[in-house]
Amino acid sequence: MTIANVRAQELRFSVEDTVGLFRQAPTDCQLVTLWQAYDTMGQAFGSVAPLALFSQAVQQLVQQVQQVSREEQIDICRDILGHADTRFTHAYQALNPNMKLAFWHRLFNRGRNLPWEAVVQRANRQADTYLLRSRLSGMGLNERIHFLRQAIA
Repeated sequence: MTIANVRAQELRFSVEDTVGLFRQAPTDCQLVTLWQAYDTMGQAFGSVAPLALFSQAVQQLVQQVQQVSREEQIDICRDILGHADTRFTHAYQALNPNMKLAFWHRLFNRGRNLPWEAVVQRANRQADTYLLRSRLSGMGLNERIHFLRQAIA
């Protein structure tokens, strides 16, 4: 085995390892990682859970989140990822895995006007964000979907 092959294997991490790193990362790092994962998937997401995108429960939750200020929307996302005891978190936890994927997809697509800059700047100062970003960039579409399903559970 060549040195290049050994290094490639050393750099290859399992999805489960990446999910573990995600769950240990600070909430802003998690939020930015999800946002970037969805952003890089683009239109490919629509084929993963097409029915969930049109779920009434998902649409209602996204609409409820969008009724508060932009800064509060970011805080709601943090609460959901941090499993805070809020009505938004409870509504989110009631969704099935495909609906959870659809929730983030719809929120990120509709939330282009959210104040991501401050969150991204804060999260980019953390080594976890860089590590997660590099691991995700090495994953194929199916691995990313598997990662997202595990990360948002």
